[in-house]
Amino acid sequence: MKDARLLKILVEERAMVKVLKTIGQGREYPTRELLTKLGAYGYEHKILLKAQKRGLVDRKTVKNKIFNRLTSDGKKIVMLAKEIGV
Repeated sequence: MKDARLLKILVEERAMVKVLKTIGQGREYPTRELLTKLGAYGYEHKILLKAQKRGLVDRKTVKNKIFNRLTSDGKKIVMLAKEIGV
């Protein structure tokens, strides 16, 4: 049943998949660096916060920066997206 929720996110939230793929390239990204890499501040930041609410991204504050990394569900979505070719 949990995989059905992940598939629903994969289908409905294509922009979120782009954010998750960018984070999933192996390391934690500070929010500012991640949004610069994606090329969009306002919209992508809202999507990042939405992914955190859905439990796909874990955000951790270190000193003055907020680092973003994928949770296990976020990693599953990235793997599914690669398999499907999204």
